[in-house]
Amino acid sequence: MRFTGWRGGVLLAIIIASAVFFLNLLFLIISNTVWPRENGIATAFTGDCGTAGRWTTAIHLVVNLLSSLLLGASNYCMQRLAAPTRKEVDEAHAKKKWLDIGLPSVRNLAYINIWRTILWVLLALSSVPLHFVYNSVVFETIAANKLQSTVLDNRYLNRDLFENITNSECQARYTSSFITKGGNGFAVPTIEWRERMGMRSNNTIRDWDSGSGKLRVTSSGNTIEFDYCLSQRLPLKCQVHFSLTLLIIVIVCNGVKVVLLTIVLQRYNHETLVTVGDAIKSFVMRPDPSTENCCLMSRYNVNLLWKVPETRMNQRWQFRKKALWANACSKRRFIVSVLLYICALVVSGWLLSLALENHAYTGDSLKAGPGFGRVDTDFLIDIRVPYADSIIPYVLLANLPQTIISFLYLTYNGLFTAMLTGREWARYAIKRAPLRVTIPNPGQRSTYFLQLPYAWSIPLLTASTLLHFFVSQSIFLARVALYENGAPAKTFDEGRVSMYHHFKTAGNILTGVGYSGSALIASIAWGSALVIACVLVAAIGRYPIGLPVGGTNSAVISAACHMRREGESEHCLDEDTVEKPVKWGVTVEGTRYDVGHCCFSSGEVDFPKYGALYAGLGERKDAEERS
Repeated sequence: MRFTGWRGGVLLAIIIASAVFFLNLLFLIISNTVWPRENGIATAFTGDCGTAGRWTTAIHLVVNLLSSLLLGASNYCMQRLAAPTRKEVDEAHAKKKWLDIGLPSVRNLAYINIWRTILWVLLALSSVPLHFVYNSVVFETIAANKLQSTVLDNRYLNRDLFENITNSECQARYTSSFITKGGNGFAVPTIEWRERMGMRSNNTIRDWDSGSGKLRVTSSGNTIEFDYCLSQRLPLKCQVHFSLTLLIIVIVCNGVKVVLLTIVLQRYNHETLVTVGDAIKSFVMRPDPSTENCCLMSRYNVNLLWKVPETRMNQRWQFRKKALWANACSKRRFIVSVLLYICALVVSGWLLSLALENHAYTGDSLKAGPGFGRVDTDFLIDIRVPYADSIIPYVLLANLPQTIISFLYLTYNGLFTAMLTGREWARYAIKRAPLRVTIPNPGQRSTYFLQLPYAWSIPLLTASTLLHFFVSQSIFLARVALYENGAPAKTFDEGRVSMYHHFKTAGNILTGVGYSGSALIASIAWGSALVIACVLVAAIGRYPIGLPVGGTNSAVISAACHMRREGESEHCLDEDTVEKPVKWGVTVEGTRYDVGHCCFSSGEVDFPKYGALYAGLGERKDAEERS
């Protein structure tokens, strides 16, 4: 079977979804057979925390790429399913209702076949678990060492068990909320200080005099000058984990998605009006009587012309400025997009305010805070979650923003699709072009995309992937394992997080939800840049003057496809019209009193004249009375 047009696109979607499925399955097999596992969690790496963090970040980048590819594949097929047949359009028009053409549409679901609606809903539902758990399939456990830092004479130390580190490295290591490298730390004071003050048994370090190479001790609160630090050598135990339970959920949803996409390819081979070209072809071949004498209908007056028949009497060509690309989008699309963006911004702003408060509390600069996806006790969300004995509530909380971002991508994609569909529609008034249809005949263009060209869809998908990645590093599942002298501690030292009350601790492990100030800033900046880019495109892009605005509206397209030539009062059609390059314009010249006509044609057409009648019954009656 030859896969052309949209079928080629669905086949590509199946290939992408299948590739992701088998990659996930491969990781599940490796997790079960190669890596050590315990309680449904496989450990892929144990060692240096920096290396573990880099691996986790890299895998999250891959996960977000795979997730975005699945989202794009689903969106493609959902748009195909929501595209109406000609029969469904006629039934809607008979009720004075118009449908979306060439758009990912929720509106159409109320008018299309129930089985396509069910498939559409199932595809949407199969994506929900992916957004909630995919990013938490892979997570890092920080190994924190329980220790004490003190001042000690260098004569008492076994140098083989300790490493000599610089004062600045010592301060950075032992002022961190989690000591992930090295065990007990010892500051060796200068000879002058030891001779002057002497050594005491309770010289435990209280805090550091930042950046000065000095510290204060609990015995007197005095500031001590020290030569260097010695840090106990301990094995590095930070880990990269794969959750087998979450991975199985992802694989099941991924498999369901592949099955649904295959059903779309195999079962739904009938013609639907997927692109503007499909709709033009259908309405030219078989005109819709509900839009007769309305060739100047636009998305602004469609309801008026339908519901108030008297308004069809006088339809003149009026001078119009070049319409903005924004005019192709409905207010509802803009409102939903803005609300989702505000929702994401409020959540991000709240977390960022917490980050700023914590930096003010700790005295750190924002730049010195935890990096992308890094765990810090000063940056944990103190919130009560139900069923806290499981990590699942924390996973759902950490990934809730991912769902918002996915909806943002769909609305963002929908806005650009509407604007670019409008561009394709408007160009028919200035340039003759073959119809771009999903099932082409000779002389027509085929297409693997639906309405969003690859030059736009690939950058949009890339931008969405980056935003998903930034968000995954902004709020995430946080796990810390506490060790004492290289062995797991009996219990987690809750004094470390005494200001928090709602975290799960099991043995030596703490589980919660962490966030990163720097990643939040990146998320807000990148998300805002995408919104600004969309607004600029919508506000700067302009359509050529000619066709009425409404290239995604089935009624507007229908109204422009009633073909008529000079001297012919009824619809005329050459059988090969739709297989030739077509252009929209005047086919019957109008005047102030005589009604002309505008439509698509493979022949010569003129540009409409200002003030002339081109639709409706015009002023014939008045002209007769004057004569």
